Amino acid sequence: MRRSFLVLALLSPLLGGCFLFHGGPPEPVIDRECLADLDRLGIAYTLVEPPEAKNPSCAVDTAVRVKRAEARMSRPVTMSCAMASRLDRFERDAVETLAERDLRRRVVEVEHLGAYACRDNTSRSGTLSQHAYGRAIDISGFRLSDGTIANVERDWRRPGPMRVFLHDVARNACRYFSVVLTPDSNRDHYNHLHLDIGPGRVCSVGG
Repeated sequence: MRRSFLVLALLSPLLGGCFLFHGGPPEPVIDRECLADLDRLGIAYTLVEPPEAKNPSCAVDTAVRVKRAEARMSRPVTMSCAMASRLDRFERDAVETLAERDLRRRVVEVEHLGAYACRDNTSRSGTLSQHAYGRAIDISGFRLSDGTIANVERDWRRPGPMRVFLHDVARNACRYFSVVLTPDSNRDHYNHLHLDIGPGRVCSVGG
């Protein structure tokens, strides 16, 4: 009997560890300070559950579904709270100022191709894209107050004020985002601006 107790005593830390390990993943941490920032900025968003993904490496910190930052989104889009806050500041301080200066119009809608995406493919560096963490967005254009659109695929290389505006937007984006990729970067970005707040540092904007 004494030997049985001894065995149980030796195994109990291991068993406790097993029960702790199999208790399921920890509850996601919600950044309340970031959400308060979104509220203060007047961003139209909904706090959502972290998106389910086949790849467990894909994870979004404080996932929000954004309908409107400074300008409305062409469709609601899921991203991290930190990305939503940065995007709003970029629109407010840079995009709107440049639209008024270059085009004498306001931006009323951000045309985008998506933000969060847990894709099977990785970035060119061999790591998951920042889209997998909700820290990136692909912007395809900007709808202006007169109904016209500054479209990246059509206007990036075509001479005129739309081209000037898009290039100015991209150059200024490098002050707000750690990585800015454009049609000058590679063929993958022929129709959009990739903006992210990941750990890398790239400002790929030509003349």
